[in-house]
Amino acid sequence: MHTGSALEYGAIGGHLVEDAEPNPTTLYGRTKLAGTRRLADHGAAVTARLFTVYGPGEHNGRLLPSLLEATRTAAVVPLSEGRQRRDFTYIEDVADGLLRLGLCRTAAGSTLNLATGKLHSVRDFVQIAARVLRIPERQLGFGALPPRAEEMAHEAVAVDRLRSALGWAPDTAIEEGVARTQRFLDATDT
Repeated sequence: MHTGSALEYGAIGGHLVEDAEPNPTTLYGRTKLAGTRRLADHGAAVTARLFTVYGPGEHNGRLLPSLLEATRTAAVVPLSEGRQRRDFTYIEDVADGLLRLGLCRTAAGSTLNLATGKLHSVRDFVQIAARVLRIPERQLGFGALPPRAEEMAHEAVAVDRLRSALGWAPDTAIEEGVARTQRFLDATDT
């Protein structure tokens, strides 16, 4: 099992299908793509390309941990305008998908997008999370940060191969994923 990354696609835009010709623009994306290609040459592993994974275990400074920190302070969370669209995939769905792919004989040697197939703007994610976490609107600093240079612009992520191989795709709604993350962190803080 190899975990790839959405950044392998890079600047190709459009609908992200697994057999599209990648054009990574970051060192991380190029490195992940090199690993994916090396394993594909040997047909020995499944590559699961991960997208915007969120939930327990994220590093401080990432989007959801920054919002969770805002529940403990009155500080404004600096954010971009939030217009970039992402396929937000809850970590438990990613873990479930990796386990399923590891047991799936038909997926051997292939590359599959491990994502929901649904795009949400970062702004939508933040606003949904803020409602779940009860963060006042005044703490959401939309526009305080410029977009990152490596931001990808694309249409929906294809999950047809994943559904075909497993009869399954991630489906945890953002509201539920944020609520589960908060419950998990509250339980581990005691």
